[in-house]
Amino acid sequence: MGIDGIRRVDDVRLEIPQDFKEGMRTKGIIYVDEVLEKELEDHSIEQVANVATLPGILGHSLAMPDIHTGYGFAIGGVAAFDIKQGIISPGGVGYDIN
Repeated sequence: MGIDGIRRVDDVRLEIPQDFKEGMRTKGIIYVDEVLEKELEDHSIEQVANVATLPGILGHSLAMPDIHTGYGFAIGGVAAFDIKQGIISPGGVGYDIN
């Protein structure tokens, strides 16, 4: 993996710290083991960090083991947003079903 600042939390999680990118409101968590970590795309990691900058995000910006580059959100990305101060993103819902 070619991105500095990310650390392995345990056997199945990587953490993108909140100071990884300016404006992040929370950290990112990517659920991958060491085998799947080798397949991570740098751009999809950036997308997890980008989601962490969105208004009204609750909890962390998450990515499941099938993470790969999407349109705004990484495919496999998950985020919850405050109903009054948050957003609804077609990239997070999926353009094919939104």
